[in-house]
Amino acid sequence: MRRPFAMSSISALSLLAVAAGSGCGSNNASFPDGGGLGGFGGGAGGQSGSGAGGSIGQGTINCGDPYAPIDPTAVIDDMETPDYMTVRAAGRSGSWWAGGDTASPGAAITPSGDAAAELIPGGRCGSKYAMHVTGQGYTMWAVMSVSMGWGSVDGGAEGLLPNDDDFRTGVTFWARIGDTSSNKVRFAISDKYSRPEGGFCVENGAMDVACYDTFGVDLTQLDTTWRQYRIPFGGLTQRSFGLPRPSVDSSSIYTIEFSFNPVTPFDFWVDDISFY
Repeated sequence: MRRPFAMSSISALSLLAVAAGSGCGSNNASFPDGGGLGGFGGGAGGQSGSGAGGSIGQGTINCGDPYAPIDPTAVIDDMETPDYMTVRAAGRSGSWWAGGDTASPGAAITPSGDAAAELIPGGRCGSKYAMHVTGQGYTMWAVMSVSMGWGSVDGGAEGLLPNDDDFRTGVTFWARIGDTSSNKVRFAISDKYSRPEGGFCVENGAMDVACYDTFGVDLTQLDTTWRQYRIPFGGLTQRSFGLPRPSVDSSSIYTIEFSFNPVTPFDFWVDDISFY
């Protein structure tokens, strides 16, 4: 599922997200695409670990709270069906996509285009598959994203469709990087005001109306250890290069995305993503 991206010059985002707990993932049941890539705040990293896919190598493993309530309608994807389609829940019919700008000779991203889940070497607390993307050589942007839906409206052309999650508080997921990867990753959400499909912003427009100025945050404490992130909608901010709004419109979410620092290699895993 492809779509064009826009690039703009933007300022670095303050660090807001906090990783909750290290180690393995949570109960699977409980628990594309952004705009131009911008500056990143400094994330914590450097903790020795497993590399791209090895074991964690720590004495204490946190697999999440086994007694936490399970909301099947909150699941975006548990990745346990290893293809590019997400779990069908709460009206969502999305898929995973990865790509980068075409203006960087020699750049590469794997997977490219529709992105299928990958087997986790050794597993992760009952989870066997996760999304995994690697890449290098990009000078403008590179991203892995998950869409909320795909189809047509009133018989029109097919495209991305939004999902109403206004009654939710935020998004939770588990993530880690490989041992040779940059730890600069931005989590973001696109809505009807940042996507051209929404009809409010203008693709390639002036800074006060431009698309793709998503609400997001740089991930902190990102290293080779699996950590659970719990990011509230209210903690996200724009990068101030496009159509300004006071907050993300969670009633019209089109995509959730992970954008990578284009000047350094990246090796990123994400698992068990859901709303809460």
